[in-house]
Amino acid sequence: MSNQKRFHIWFGNSRTTITVDTILFELMAIKLKHQPDDEDAHYVVREWLQDTIVSKLGEQSGRKNATQWTRRYLIEAIADRRLSTKRDEWLINTE
Repeated sequence: MSNQKRFHIWFGNSRTTITVDTILFELMAIKLKHQPDDEDAHYVVREWLQDTIVSKLGEQSGRKNATQWTRRYLIEAIADRRLSTKRDEWLINTE
């Protein structure tokens, strides 16, 4: 099994290939109520990525670091809310 999953994301009329660690794909598929080996899992995760990435980064083509931003958004979506809240509190206190 590959350590990476590939997804094609559209920024306006431009398609970009995003790579995602397999474990992040599997965890997101489960969060979206699909078994990772379900035939619809890739589609469901891709749709989530498409919506999330474009809503956060905008639709301009030629997005740099889209894969790195994708990793961040997946981790934030998957992480336990209490853990995320503690991180947010830590960030506020370090400013």
